[in-house]
Amino acid sequence: MATLALRSGVSEARLKKGLAADVEWKDDDVSAIASELAVPVQALFSNGPLPLFPAVDFRSATPGVGEFERGTLQAIGFVERLSSTFAALKMDVSLDDTVKEYRTTTYSQDEAVKLAAQWRKNWGIKDSDQIEWQNANKLYVSLRTYIEDLGVLVVHRQFKTDEAAGMYVHVDGGPHTIVINTTGSSKARKLFTLAHEFGHVLLRAEGASNPSVLKNRIERFCNRFAACLLAPKRLIKKALQAFRYTPIADDDWIRLFAKKIGLSQEATYLRLVETDYLTRSDYVRWKSKFNNVNHVPTGDQSDGGGGGGTADPIRDKQTQYGSALLGLLGRARRDGQLDEIDIYRLSGLKPKYQDQLFGVA
Repeated sequence: MATLALRSGVSEARLKKGLAADVEWKDDDVSAIASELAVPVQALFSNGPLPLFPAVDFRSATPGVGEFERGTLQAIGFVERLSSTFAALKMDVSLDDTVKEYRTTTYSQDEAVKLAAQWRKNWGIKDSDQIEWQNANKLYVSLRTYIEDLGVLVVHRQFKTDEAAGMYVHVDGGPHTIVINTTGSSKARKLFTLAHEFGHVLLRAEGASNPSVLKNRIERFCNRFAACLLAPKRLIKKALQAFRYTPIADDDWIRLFAKKIGLSQEATYLRLVETDYLTRSDYVRWKSKFNNVNHVPTGDQSDGGGGGGTADPIRDKQTQYGSALLGLLGRARRDGQLDEIDIYRLSGLKPKYQDQLFGVA
């Protein structure tokens, strides 16, 4: 109780009165308490069970409900709030019919390669465009737009911890949602995380994961799926020919080639190993150079330049919330189901930005 009071800013005496139903709560106090406990606000008032999300940890050898730091739990709580609201409003949050659950018992690498080939074709990205772009951001925007058009929400959150790079959350009645952790992550790494989490969507394997931590067959499957979705073998060959490069186990060369094809350095190295241009021992030696907890390459942690958004707040909000979520919130406001204050409380999106983002006159 004392710790909660200290962290939430709500006095211990007031908390005790609240538990005894002897106080009229202020909205800010309730939000602060829910935030510190990493639960949706309604969880504090419900007399029955709520459709909360079992936070499965895919970083473990045997995935199961795990313990996460507060920032990761708050990201889950954010999706839970959205899910319960959209379900209560009976909004259509269904997936496109093409996004059927991929059923497998083996999670074999061959299956992942075939599934990636199918979805790259569905995506419609051309190898020549990817090689010409030489830009992870353009590739990310293309893939994110495609996934959102399928009915999947893709949102950005700062977890303020790098324990999970992203997560796939689906609460009964709510939208299928991918959350990308923007903490310590370059655009190229976000791209790989997005592709990895899309693999989770296809498997309907909900939970939090880190593509740099592979201890079970589901994560290995999603990593191979993501790698082949973003860089099939033929693209690697075409790019090497187009840029007249000879693969070598050199840090600077990996950094350069990764930038040319729009991938993270780690994903690039893995694809060169998987396509027999470099060896597994080369990769292991390279990976061991990075001493952070998850051994994430320095170049994959940041794009440089200080980060922290741009000078355009509308563009930043569009990137943070994504077109699919903004579309749902805008529809709810236009239909009179939520007002600007409801939306602010639900999502944190300030009223001063809503008119521009929703196209409200």
